[in-house]
Amino acid sequence: MKENKVKTGIPGMDELLRGGLLPGRSILLSGPSGSGKSILAMQYIYNGIIKYNEPGLYVSFEEEKDRIIENMKQVGLDLKSLEKKKSLTIIGGSLGNVDGFMEKVGARPENIIEEIKEVIQENKIKRVVIDSTSLFNLLAKDDAERRTALTRLTSALSSLGCTSLLTAETKEGTFDISRYGIEEFIVDGVIAIFHFRQQDKFIPGIVIRKMRGMNHEKGIRHFEITNKGIIIYPDQTMFNIV
Repeated sequence: MKENKVKTGIPGMDELLRGGLLPGRSILLSGPSGSGKSILAMQYIYNGIIKYNEPGLYVSFEEEKDRIIENMKQVGLDLKSLEKKKSLTIIGGSLGNVDGFMEKVGARPENIIEEIKEVIQENKIKRVVIDSTSLFNLLAKDDAERRTALTRLTSALSSLGCTSLLTAETKEGTFDISRYGIEEFIVDGVIAIFHFRQQDKFIPGIVIRKMRGMNHEKGIRHFEITNKGIIIYPDQTMFNIV
C-alpha cells in the first residue's frame, strides 16, 4: 500500500520530493544566514494550515513572535489571522530565549522538549518547525549530550505524529550541512540551501541531500524569494542560470 505523502505546498518543492515528505519524519533544513530557511519553513507551516487543514507549530530560539509575524508579512504570509483561529502556534519569547533558559535552575534541553510536546498535544499539531537546532544545541554541554537531546526531540515529534522541519545554520561559502556535524545523522532527511557566487552576485540554490525511504530529485535547483514567498524552479539547475 502506497503511503500518503505530506505535501509542502511550496511551488516546486513537491516536484523535487516526488510528491512530498513521508509522514512523521524530521527533516533538517540547512543553509547560511539570510538564505531563506525561516521563510521556507514557515511556508511549510502556513500551507499546511491553509491548503491541507493541518495545524502547525513554529518554535523560534532567536526571534520574538511579533518580529516573526511582521517579517513573514513581507513575503505574503498572514500569520495573525491563523493565530486568531488557533490553527497556528508560534513560540518565541521566554522559550525562544536560550540564554534565559540556561539561567533557569536546572534548565536542560528536555525542559524545552516537554514544553513542545505539551503544545503539540493541546493544539493537535501536525506540522512543526524548530528554528534552529544550532541554538537548541547550545543548551547541551558537549556533542554526546547534543546527539542525545536532538534524538529525543526528533523521536518525540515523530511519536506524536508530526512531520517536522528543523533548521540549521551553516557557514557562508561552505558546503557544510550543520554546525556540529551530527544533526544530519539523526534526522530522516536533509534539504540544503547554498549561495553560489556568479560574478558580482549570489545565486541561491537548493538540493535534497538525503531522504530516507523515498526517491527524490538529486540535482541543485535554482529558487528565489518573492513577495509571495519562496518559489523553486525544478527545471533550472545551477548550471543553466544565466
